[in-house]
Amino acid sequence: MVQLRVIHYGLGPIGMAIAGLVSGRANLQAVGAVDVAADKVGRPLRDLVPQVNEQMNVSAELSELDVASGAVVVHSTGSALELVVPQLLECLNRGFHVVSTCEELSYPWDCAPQIAADLDEAAKRNGVTILGTGVNPGFAMDYLPVVLSGASATVTGVSVHRVQDAGIRRVPLQRKVGATLTVEQFEKRVEAGPVRHVGLLESAQAVAAAFGWKLSSLDNQISPLLATEPTPSALGTILPGHVTGVHQVVIGYGPDGAESIRLTLDMAVGLPDPRDEIELRGVPSIRMTIPGGLHGDLATAAVVTNCISRLHASSPGLRLMADMAPPHP
Repeated sequence: MVQLRVIHYGLGPIGMAIAGLVSGRANLQAVGAVDVAADKVGRPLRDLVPQVNEQMNVSAELSELDVASGAVVVHSTGSALELVVPQLLECLNRGFHVVSTCEELSYPWDCAPQIAADLDEAAKRNGVTILGTGVNPGFAMDYLPVVLSGASATVTGVSVHRVQDAGIRRVPLQRKVGATLTVEQFEKRVEAGPVRHVGLLESAQAVAAAFGWKLSSLDNQISPLLATEPTPSALGTILPGHVTGVHQVVIGYGPDGAESIRLTLDMAVGLPDPRDEIELRGVPSIRMTIPGGLHGDLATAAVVTNCISRLHASSPGLRLMADMAPPHP
């Protein structure tokens, strides 16, 4: 069996979860780890991820690693594409494939066309592949509907409703959806940008691209979900009337003004009845519900890990999940 060499770049909660999964795959071998956090640099990776078998210390810079080209970098450092572009370009220019959890990389062609073109050119020039993915964006609200459409003769519309209890998710995500804020604080942070689910617009754009639909406009609506009673969270008790999380809806309209895509995300601490619902309107129409929903953190680590081997089978360049054969363990 040929082992694929893997470099872990970013060792936050998701990065460490991916490292744990990689260590259990016979076809994957970790050959390096990078993180800028002072409390992680220089420490054995095994101290952070006990499942890891390989002996290696965490480096502060990718340039410190003596790894030949052809390795796969699992990149998990940030959601904002503009901020992580230097990291991604460094990986590509060293001849490394990249699979990244950066949400805005899942479909950057509309929101950041020049960055997308630069990454695509660098990947092709170095003969490697770069992919942005995770559970959402990357799978639940974009790739999975496209896969389900294989049983439809025609599809005229897509609706996805994802309900997630943020209380069982990592602390950074609870903060990202605005848990514990007042309504006024929530609205200010929505206006400033940090409170929202990054990637929902990209999911809508990815769905449209997969079906060849031209969208005339995208409407992005964000509002708070509020506590009706004291609600415990990792950030402290959420008082009645304060924010437990976010209700976000992205609607894509076709050239005729008709709605063709509706993606609804409810992500809040203590949210009941978590689930994933997908509806394809067409011939025949298809509806699917996943009771309990896909666990965001676990599923993201799994999707990324399962895509590592897919990069080698893909042609060089910036690729989308719709380009990939279905990932699996």
